[in-house]
Amino acid sequence: MDNEKKVFWIWLSSVPDIGAKRFAYLLSIFKDPEAVWETSESELLKYAPNIGKNAIYSIIEQKKDENLKYAEKILHRDDISVITIIEDEYPNLLKNIYAPPPILYIKGKLPENNLSSIAIVGSRRATYYGKQIAERLAYELGQKGIVVVSGLARGIDAMAHQGALKAGGHTIGVLGCGVDIVYPQDNIKYYREIAEKGTLISEYPLGTTPIAGNFPARNRIISGLSQGVVVVEARQRSGALITVDFALEQGRDVFAVPGNINQPCSYGTNNLIKQGAKLVMSVEDILEELPDYIMHSRQEPESIQLDFLETQVYNALDSEAKHIDEIGNITGIGMGQLNSILTKLEIRGVIKRLPGKFFVKS
Repeated sequence: MDNEKKVFWIWLSSVPDIGAKRFAYLLSIFKDPEAVWETSESELLKYAPNIGKNAIYSIIEQKKDENLKYAEKILHRDDISVITIIEDEYPNLLKNIYAPPPILYIKGKLPENNLSSIAIVGSRRATYYGKQIAERLAYELGQKGIVVVSGLARGIDAMAHQGALKAGGHTIGVLGCGVDIVYPQDNIKYYREIAEKGTLISEYPLGTTPIAGNFPARNRIISGLSQGVVVVEARQRSGALITVDFALEQGRDVFAVPGNINQPCSYGTNNLIKQGAKLVMSVEDILEELPDYIMHSRQEPESIQLDFLETQVYNALDSEAKHIDEIGNITGIGMGQLNSILTKLEIRGVIKRLPGKFFVKS
């Protein structure tokens, strides 16, 4: 989509009182946000019974050229990209939930649409045990090429992001504010590292502050981007349980890590297991519920199409482990590009990474 069209998407999605559901309704009627901009006040008011007078008056009030100019400025920023729901880059899983965000603001780079993804969520006031488990699960998922999704909150969320980053995996932080705002400030280290190596996502316009009402809606995106949701510690009235509700509505798998029955932060997870959530004792308990991952990992290397450079790297390996420096000497490929190729081949199940930067054919 060219920027001349996209400015109208940014404009309409930024209008107060126009959430994802009203945006979808207007799109079904007008087919394009630009048409909403061009429609007269009297014509727009015909749709007030369907979306409310306040929403219609907000649209009329926001029809200002300065708002389009502001949208243009956003599109010219180097550090932020905007993706609409009708573009191919928009995550496939998220596109099919109820009330998907019409546009996404992105810092960083979205992972490929065919990669498996798991959300890890839980208490902000996590115990040492909970933090340790969240980090370990995220690390092991990251090692397997599974995208780890969370909400960049304190506690379990922060540890999930940290584990994925430590593994060199991809992690997505879904924000309840604009992607240009760091919240909470305690997590600025993770915010910067995810922006550089992973993805920060928000449906909220730039500059949106992290008010409490934003976070329940944010949670539907966390589960919507994931094939399953793992809960590590949750109190009886935890925001993580809202994410679980969305996950169930969206047909996602729900996992829970058991906890000490004497700890308040274990009530939510233990109760989820009691109600039928899958108990997680190791990362394998999660992986075995990802059919796409299992099918992918069982593919024979010969059945996977490799490009020229990938073939060179694959042919440089054999049944004995080779160090990355030796692979570089054999292929003549620069270290930065070689690292990228090795990671892709590992994710696709063609090669295995061993400790000490050694690699071997699968």
